[in-house]
Amino acid sequence: MRRFLSLILLLIPCVVFGQSTLLDDFRYATPAAATQAWRPQQGAPGILETQTHGTVFSIPFSGTRDRVYWDKAVSLDLSHYESFRLELSCPRPDALRSMAVYFKSGNGWYIWNQPLRGGGRQSIHLQKGQMSTEGTPTGWHRIEAIRLSPWKGESVNTTLTLHRLTAEKPTLLLIRNQEAPAGEQTAVRRANQRLSQWLSELDLSHAIIDDRDLTPARLQAARIAVLGYNPSISPALRQRLKTFVENGGKVMVMYSSDAELATLLRFRLGNYQQAPGPGRWAAMHFHEAAALRLPDRVYQNSWNIRPALPADARARVIAHWLDAQGQPTGDPAWTISDRGLWMSHILLPGDDHHKRAMLGSLLASLDDSLWRTLARQSAIQAGKVGPYHSFNETIAALRSAPRRNEVIPLVNMAIEQHRRLGTRLDRREYAAAVDLELALERTLQEAFALAQPSTRESMRGVWDHQGTGLYPGEWPRTMQMLADQGINTVFINVLWGGVAHYGSEVMPRSATFRMYGDQIEQALAAAKPHGIKVHAWVVCWNLTGAPAEFIDRARKEGRTIVASNGTAVNWLNPAHPENVRLLVSALEEMAKTYRLDGIHLDYIRYPDRFACYSDFTRDAFRKEVGEPIRNWPKDALPGGPLDDAYRHFRKRQIDHVVESVHRRVGKAHRMPISAAVWGGYPQVKQSIGQDWGEWIKKGWVDFVVPMNYSEELSRFTQLTRSQMNLPRAANVRIYPGIGVTAAESRLRPDQTIMQIRESRRLGADGWVLFDLNASLAYQTLPYLRMGVTAP
Repeated sequence: MRRFLSLILLLIPCVVFGQSTLLDDFRYATPAAATQAWRPQQGAPGILETQTHGTVFSIPFSGTRDRVYWDKAVSLDLSHYESFRLELSCPRPDALRSMAVYFKSGNGWYIWNQPLRGGGRQSIHLQKGQMSTEGTPTGWHRIEAIRLSPWKGESVNTTLTLHRLTAEKPTLLLIRNQEAPAGEQTAVRRANQRLSQWLSELDLSHAIIDDRDLTPARLQAARIAVLGYNPSISPALRQRLKTFVENGGKVMVMYSSDAELATLLRFRLGNYQQAPGPGRWAAMHFHEAAALRLPDRVYQNSWNIRPALPADARARVIAHWLDAQGQPTGDPAWTISDRGLWMSHILLPGDDHHKRAMLGSLLASLDDSLWRTLARQSAIQAGKVGPYHSFNETIAALRSAPRRNEVIPLVNMAIEQHRRLGTRLDRREYAAAVDLELALERTLQEAFALAQPSTRESMRGVWDHQGTGLYPGEWPRTMQMLADQGINTVFINVLWGGVAHYGSEVMPRSATFRMYGDQIEQALAAAKPHGIKVHAWVVCWNLTGAPAEFIDRARKEGRTIVASNGTAVNWLNPAHPENVRLLVSALEEMAKTYRLDGIHLDYIRYPDRFACYSDFTRDAFRKEVGEPIRNWPKDALPGGPLDDAYRHFRKRQIDHVVESVHRRVGKAHRMPISAAVWGGYPQVKQSIGQDWGEWIKKGWVDFVVPMNYSEELSRFTQLTRSQMNLPRAANVRIYPGIGVTAAESRLRPDQTIMQIRESRRLGADGWVLFDLNASLAYQTLPYLRMGVTAP
């Protein structure tokens, strides 16, 4: 292992590519010298140890201390740099809620604060554009101090070894579309955040630059430009990209309608296509997977595409879309030329592991020097699985695991793969090293999964957000797959605020109903032979997918939410009695018509702290407080004189709905009622009016599923522990919700296993996974079936 680490250190670059300045290599002669440079603040301990490759800071979090920090005085002009990289190691990442880095400038600070991605050695990338400020910083041209500040997670002591801190001006640019319409800005921001996260996990230095700020000189200094989602491209940017590619630069484009840009990259822009129903574009199949070192399939449900076709012999399609049944659609997903790459949609959350690997390989196909960095990161990550932070630690644990006859052959295979990985690094065969690390990871994931014990529990559930099963129109196939993988409950999303996927006479029927028929009826029939329980998942109030005439009527009748700034929101007002009547009527219809195992309430809350401020809500609130409201909505906003009263008013509206559903649907029809709730209780009482602790105490629900979506095991544990300790009525249960493919968290199989283990350890009699899609079905559930859900 020591030789392997030395190979990794030989690969350490000053920067992946581009300009960089070393701010600190943390190579101090003695702990005293390091403490002199990094001054402990507010009682933080001095430097614990200095090593050849870093400085060791002591993190004393076993007591009540919430943070420690150290400051280093500097005098730096960092205005010409766009990002920073901090390399560190931590043996107990659960001790840290987050790691913060501050840059002091005048009377303020620039602040970056994020959780660690796990234990062992890692690099964290700090984008200027993602930093917040405190006070009034003078500017990046006058940085006077750098502060390192871990924040407390679990109450345990640990250490933090710092290796390098560099300021960077990378030549891999994410060009963010500030020229996009206001309605697209959220999607633009999220698309670039996803790409930035994946690039950071690959340790590829990059900068996010707004198209308005991108000068010709800055673009010409780059080597790759990525347009992650740019709905509009200005003539000036198009001309700069033209000069860029003519001078040898490469461009990666995701979902654009710019025909001139397509022509520039030697493509011919195809027609815009919209999916006629769920499952049209469900996975990308790469024909040249081995040659380009790409995954064979990458899963993603896209709802529309705009493909690019080869314009001449210098371009070719390298991936086509498959539908939900795995059949080819003939629609291009990725097209490549000597000038760049084009994807027919944007990259969405889900199947993150394969998307990250795909992104790295595609970028390396444009610039093969990137394989060196990808190989280094592969070497650092090699062998980390579950709670183990190094290859040796993983192997030692697996050797003593149960089911040795099945686990030990995989352990021996992993040892051989690890040896070959070292040989590839020795020979500077970087692309082959990346391949070997991926193979090693698959071997260890399987070994770790096999080593887990199975436990008999009442709830092994999945949420089906699409509401059609994994294979639209084929519920028996979906139920067979779930039964084969040990799942006993499915929550099917069949009703929104204004649209139903079943034969409702109360709500408008959806395009899904018209195309595939009654989803409740079909799911129940398909589930019965397998003994799988079916709960109707109801998205309350949210009007996504509702017919325009339904929304317009609700708005004209004053039944929709109005934000504090007067903006109309597509969300039914929970305080309006007609909306409550409509919801309860739809649920009564379900309970009378179908032999469901339960009704599952979601979005049973307000959208955020700043709703609702409609005229109807004002009048209802004024009636409750019994006195005139002088300044509406100002008096009811956070900090206003009626803030507390208004928060309590909102909570009571949601309580009234849940109690009504319990009485008129649960008790009257003997229908189990459950709810998907936000995990941060009791804070959610104030933020969204969701007092679910009160619901379980009064027995208004039969169980709740807190959405404890986090990639950090310590955060998941913290939430679950506090929830399991809440007072409950008899027989009311709590099943933690695990975000395998949620927007807030994307989990590998081993991370999912760890959260299931924690749920069991803390006393939960089951769990629910989000979300039923191809990534969960093919890349997570089979690993669970090897151990935690084994027969």
